[in-house]
Amino acid sequence: YETGPPSSCSGPSDPLGKAPSPIEEWLTKETFEDLFPFSNLGWGPHPCFPYSYESFIIAARYFPQFGTESPNQEYSPRENSRRDLAAFFAHAVQETGENNAGLYLGGRSKKEATDCFYRGGFYNWFEGGPTSSFLDPKSPGYSPEDGEECMMGGRYCAESAELNHFFPCSKKEKEGKGKNKTTRMYTGCYFGRGAIQISYNYNYGMFQDWLNEQVGIQVDLLSHPNLVITKLDPPLALMASLWFYMTPQPPKPAMHDIVMGSWNSGEKNEEGGYKGPIFGPTSLIINNECNGEDEGNPGGPGESRRIKAFKWFCEYFGVSAGEDRRLTCKDMPVTLDMIPQKMSYQPDWSTTWKNQSCECAPATYGGMIPYFDPSFYPLRFVQYNGDNKKKCEDSMYSNPSIMDSSFAPLFAYFSIGAGCILVAAVMNRMRNKRNRLDE
Repeated sequence: YETGPPSSCSGPSDPLGKAPSPIEEWLTKETFEDLFPFSNLGWGPHPCFPYSYESFIIAARYFPQFGTESPNQEYSPRENSRRDLAAFFAHAVQETGENNAGLYLGGRSKKEATDCFYRGGFYNWFEGGPTSSFLDPKSPGYSPEDGEECMMGGRYCAESAELNHFFPCSKKEKEGKGKNKTTRMYTGCYFGRGAIQISYNYNYGMFQDWLNEQVGIQVDLLSHPNLVITKLDPPLALMASLWFYMTPQPPKPAMHDIVMGSWNSGEKNEEGGYKGPIFGPTSLIINNECNGEDEGNPGGPGESRRIKAFKWFCEYFGVSAGEDRRLTCKDMPVTLDMIPQKMSYQPDWSTTWKNQSCECAPATYGGMIPYFDPSFYPLRFVQYNGDNKKKCEDSMYSNPSIMDSSFAPLFAYFSIGAGCILVAAVMNRMRNKRNRLDE
């Protein structure tokens, strides 16, 4: 596609100088390039493009648990390390791989076709690539910079009072290029980008918050979402994908924690054998897929190819993929969203009748500010609960429409010094008056 990578570039770099990961001791550049010869639209790993060995190892350094933990007794440290990478690579193959089923039709042996098929990972940069219908037909995704603008279908902007406060979409419009000057083009485009594609403004926003608040890399992805593909200092295309793989979003645990066995599947799932270090529920997390594995090759897209890819990478690394039944979530008794737990911080309405500042508390439904229940998530996430609670409480005062858009001006005025009690009284009085008028 097009002319390929530039003859020279500065390449990926790490502005924070993170220490090398133990992964680098066994995953060599030669191995990486053997695994992904068709990456970057077929040009192969290259430091001037989003996917390269150099970018991968820099990204891995920002996630010290990736490929280095061994918290279970079912597998050795060596096996856990390689199974973790196998799971990540398997999902990348399904999400953005070449997925060339024609390899099985060219007279090759089954093994030869399979070895080629699952070496097709890290192929696409953009959702719908290599020629993405979200982009201008004259710049359809053959260069990382093509993703700077998109048509309406690629905006992927979700809006609500809460979302507009935390993760507002960029509203900038531009004229189309050339003959398409009448076509509306947008710069606030949150369609899928990266190896395990992140999409929608809230995922871009949460990844941005992680970079800004927890890592110390200041970047505005809500205004400039294409930086996920073009920024190489540090390389965000692979960092965003690893962030999604490594980070729980209650009620969903991190895919990494499932593969490592560091998750609480609930009593009924444990009784059914869905516990410990398994692969199956990771497909439920990434795309709600639980259809099992097809018999044929390469089989249909979805969970089937994720399973087949995981088996292939495990075989390549010389480790066990595990019991076939637990490679799928098809027979899992209780889905993750049905396991009772508290998931997010929300306004605590019980405090509105007290002479004190408004507070937030864990709620049993999802939201933009996660609560990490200590019974379900590792300590490294539980430790963020204090900061998340404060973020929720600050948001009630900085943007009262999160609580009740009809009474936001009253809340903003009275909350300056009155605590929650007077605010609640005024809001309820006005609400009752409005209801009578409506009647």
